[in-house]
Amino acid sequence: MSTGLRRVSIWRQDGTSEVIGLKQLTDATGLIWFEFACGVDEAEAVLATVGKRCPGLTEAMLRDLLTPDEKPEGQRYDDDIRLASSFSVEARRPEKQVDRGTPQGVGVLRFQPVELLAGESWLVTCWHPRRIFQGSKKVDEQSPGEVEDLREAVAARWRRKPGERPGDLGISIMHELALTYAPAHRTLNAWLEDWELSLYIDDDLDNHDQLPELWGLMAVLRDWLSPLNKAGLRSDIGKAWLPVSEHSAVIEVDDRIDKALEQLGKLSETLRQSFGLLHLEHSEEQRKRSERVQRRNELLAAGFLVPTLIVGFYGANTWVPGQGRHWGFWVMVTLLAVLSVLVVTVFWRGHQRTEAELEAAEEDRRRKREELLRSS
Repeated sequence: MSTGLRRVSIWRQDGTSEVIGLKQLTDATGLIWFEFACGVDEAEAVLATVGKRCPGLTEAMLRDLLTPDEKPEGQRYDDDIRLASSFSVEARRPEKQVDRGTPQGVGVLRFQPVELLAGESWLVTCWHPRRIFQGSKKVDEQSPGEVEDLREAVAARWRRKPGERPGDLGISIMHELALTYAPAHRTLNAWLEDWELSLYIDDDLDNHDQLPELWGLMAVLRDWLSPLNKAGLRSDIGKAWLPVSEHSAVIEVDDRIDKALEQLGKLSETLRQSFGLLHLEHSEEQRKRSERVQRRNELLAAGFLVPTLIVGFYGANTWVPGQGRHWGFWVMVTLLAVLSVLVVTVFWRGHQRTEAELEAAEEDRRRKREELLRSS
């Protein structure tokens, strides 16, 4: 058995399917599905293992199948043999028990690339390493995941409506993969809503980096989906990703891809608005910071205003009360102290009234925030 061969199964037109061993292929009848999880270095060994049961299969085709694409791409070798690339995607974030609206950070997208090569009587698939994206950057790779749930779902669809060609089986696999697109873009929307809500929950804007990460995740998912959105596919069955006998199944997968791209387009518009909101929040923080500095400067200026005025008055080259007498000096000092305290007090009380108004507005904001949380 070749390294990386996960499973061999037979799919019959009566709706039944079963897992078999390589030695049982000689007497088996039906469409054959070979599942691999290996790299391009195994192409020669894979061909030696399955080549006899896959008419038309070449090592060059296997190399295309076993080489991971940066984004989903396909290849047409002739009308009977085609290569399709697809993927499943999962949005993940560390699970934390926190209050609603508390910033939790943006998670990651985990892509599971899958390539499918369909011939006249056989289907070969390869599950490539999963890729983890944080924002627009790939941050990790993991071994291919288990797909038992997908196999069971494909078997259930096959029992309800068996296909005639291996491509029909491949489209059923692509359908199950496409079912992951809607939950992924809904989760991205939920993360955006959590970010927006956190603006009203936290007084300090400390999660400004999450919005660019969300944009990056949205762009990566859109870039992976776009190659699957083939022009003319809905009207011409010959343009399908794989050679199939059932056009409606192809259109069903295409509908899910179109809907996901449409929702990502709406998310893109919402993100643009959120960037405007982020800019306003930064501007508001800058304004508040400037006002605090200005109030401090006003108090300092008020403290120096009266002494400067009185000292200037007494320094004038004219007669002033108490000139040349000791009591005149103490009159000047008393005036300096009393009037300085009076002016600073007036300014300070004005600032206190302003602070009280700001606190009342903040209390109203806090009350409305609590009402929002109770109603959400």
